[in-house]
Amino acid sequence: MGLLNSKLLDAYLKSFSSPFQHGYYAYNRQYIEKLPIRTINFKDRAEKALHDKLCGLVEQMLVARPKCAAARSDKDRAFYENMCAALDRQIDALVYELYGLTDEEIAFVEAETANLNPARLAELGL
Repeated sequence: MGLLNSKLLDAYLKSFSSPFQHGYYAYNRQYIEKLPIRTINFKDRAEKALHDKLCGLVEQMLVARPKCAAARSDKDRAFYENMCAALDRQIDALVYELYGLTDEEIAFVEAETANLNPARLAELGL
């Protein structure tokens, strides 16, 4: 879930998906199947630690999102919205690390563009 909801894979999907009016994109199976889901080498301690941290953040997000939706006061809603935004940033940072993005590539993704260098995309397996 962390990968599928990350800015990186979203930007990548938008680079080949069908755009619709009002900025929507097709997230059909034909496009989702093209996403490069990074395989974790669980024998590598660093990769396993990254995986475990990412899973932990996703689990926190799965708890925080429903609480945000159920918040009754503006204060509670703001608290959970801020928590979810912070978790999103942490998840994206781990995904960038997992895929080995450079600072320049991260800046492109953060600017919500899909203009990553095609040679670098190929090198990343994207």
